[in-house]
Amino acid sequence: MNIRRIIVTGASGPIGVMMIKKCIECNIKVVAVVRPNSKKLSDIPIHPLITVYEKDIIDIDNLGIDLTEPVDAFFHFAWMYTGDERRDDPILQEKNITVALKAAELASKIGCKVFVGTGSQAEYGIVDGMIDEDTPTDPVTMYGVTKLAAGKLVMEYCRTHDIRCNWVRIFSVFGPYENDYILMSYLIRTLLKGEEPVLTPCEQIWDLLYCKDAVNALMMIARKAPSSGVYCLGSGQAKPLKEYVTAVRDAINLNLSTGIGKRAYSDNQIMHLEADISKLRHDVGFEPEYTFDDGLKETIEWYRERKS
Repeated sequence: MNIRRIIVTGASGPIGVMMIKKCIECNIKVVAVVRPNSKKLSDIPIHPLITVYEKDIIDIDNLGIDLTEPVDAFFHFAWMYTGDERRDDPILQEKNITVALKAAELASKIGCKVFVGTGSQAEYGIVDGMIDEDTPTDPVTMYGVTKLAAGKLVMEYCRTHDIRCNWVRIFSVFGPYENDYILMSYLIRTLLKGEEPVLTPCEQIWDLLYCKDAVNALMMIARKAPSSGVYCLGSGQAKPLKEYVTAVRDAINLNLSTGIGKRAYSDNQIMHLEADISKLRHDVGFEPEYTFDDGLKETIEWYRERKS
């Protein structure tokens, strides 16, 4: 499938910004949807290919998009209330289901035939071992519950409106533009200040994927996925979290403390997040291009530039 113009919701988020940069490289036009007065609006590149719509995501069905050119793919990245205190509020999280359905409805109204939504590993809950698309879903957080519900409802809506829908369950992505409370962002910023992070024992098995690889995978899914369905998105390689943490510390300052073990695990701590990306490899030919160390180097440099 040839992609010439897309819509991106959550355009000022980390994956949204990196997707926009990828589209500029590939000469793809972008309708970028961002909430009014977003503090991250300045992160979106200014470029002739990019048209920014400042719109409350809850009103996305009233976007008023220019339809003189067709939209080939709709990427729905937006998700409200992701901070720690709000992730388990069922009333707040439920609004994201409505937004996802409104996004799918807009895709139908404008004649878009491909819808790619981002789900989460949180949809699986606590699993001991590798996770693939057929692993039973049993989320233990409201965030995971509503991601799962949104994905199921959006896929059903798209099925009945002749739209290919792919729900991509993202495991752990790292890179520039992340919110401060995300682990890798917190870890890098804290160590760059010469301070000690406060971390758990970090025995979790994690699969970390660099953001540029994540964007490449999402674009490949839009272009090449043979049918609607779910994909797990990770690097396909996992290791103990303490190894990632130590690598970050070593890349910044060998003399700093990692802070490992300074805090206890949370209730319902998920200890294993390992993505089986066999289906993704088979269907679209995805293979990560960045090693963790390569992505880490670029990410640290980005934070250093923002700090200066």
